[in-house]
Amino acid sequence: MEHSVVFVFLMLFVGIALLVFGADKFTYCAERIGKTLKLSGFVIGAVIISIGTCLPEMIASIFAVLKGSTTIVAGSVIGSNITNTFLVLGIAFLFFKGEHIKVELINIDIPFFITANALFTFMTFRGHYKTSDGVLSLIGVALYIWSVFGRKPGHEPELASEAEEEGEALPATMFTYVLLVASSVMLYFGGEWTVDYISEIAQIFHINEGVIAGTAVSIASSLPELMISYKYARRGKLDVALGNVVGSGIFNFFFVIGVASLFSYFTPNPGVLLVAADTINKGLPVMLFGSIIFTFVVIDKKPSRYEGAMFLLIYVFYLGWMLKWL
Repeated sequence: MEHSVVFVFLMLFVGIALLVFGADKFTYCAERIGKTLKLSGFVIGAVIISIGTCLPEMIASIFAVLKGSTTIVAGSVIGSNITNTFLVLGIAFLFFKGEHIKVELINIDIPFFITANALFTFMTFRGHYKTSDGVLSLIGVALYIWSVFGRKPGHEPELASEAEEEGEALPATMFTYVLLVASSVMLYFGGEWTVDYISEIAQIFHINEGVIAGTAVSIASSLPELMISYKYARRGKLDVALGNVVGSGIFNFFFVIGVASLFSYFTPNPGVLLVAADTINKGLPVMLFGSIIFTFVVIDKKPSRYEGAMFLLIYVFYLGWMLKWL
């Protein structure tokens, strides 16, 4: 059955909305459960929140693999990291009220971020990503989580979620678990509809599915992080935005595609996720460029509004290049 263009875009919007809203509520419930289990604030932030912000990409990626649209996975990971670097940080830099960054990421987090970035690049540059790559990536994210639990007080980057905007997460109640189940249902249908209608849009406009996932879907799924970064930047706490970008990046490079690759054995090409040519030739270079710039910003610790404007300009170029408007 063929659908109208308006209907397809509307259903894609509904699917993404369910993914984003479901991930937000799932993360909020997980925070409260973590509080009940007496996990430290940093562990909740670095692990639960980082996984929560990656949930839309991960659920959509799993459905993409099961439906045979495997190019969506790498495109989504690359697009998400580019969006976080240039759009989210670009907005945060424009509205930053402080003078310098206080957080220390260079000793542990940045090396993990660069390593994850490099491994992901090598694994996808050849045009496919194997399940064996995914297993190695999951070992990498396990090492990062291990490093999180081993942090000494005062050596943690700040990370935040929307729940923190409303105050400290409260202990879990029965309603928390009901909401956790409800949010899981939202994630299920959101992921399925998002992949289905990405495929339809790709066919209508003759654009690769990975390109759509790396642009439109990445923007939509990054909106919660964008709002959080904006609010904290206005308060002079840019550390939160940087911490979220690093954490999300590591989990995207290691966790999202690593988990998705395990489902590839249920596809016609078992053990392999395909990577689109545009994703390799355009997405990867912009992502690597963004990672280099991000590292220098963290080392310099003095972001400016000019850097923010430049980041946004680069992001506009990326969108135009990927969608062949430029």
